[in-house]
Amino acid sequence: MIKKGFKICMTSTQANESAQNFYRKLGYKDAGCLLLEKEPLEIFLMKKM
Repeated sequence: MIKKGFKICMTSTQANESAQNFYRKLGYKDAGCLLLEKEPLEIFLMKKM
């Protein structure tokens, strides 16, 4: 991502998945969430490159 010139990277994961812990260990910070009816909370994470 850095080689392509991006300064911020954004990803998302559901609250019921362990991937959120993986991204936080890589330095991603919570940036928001999305709540859809009958779906787990979707967590958005961002990291400055």
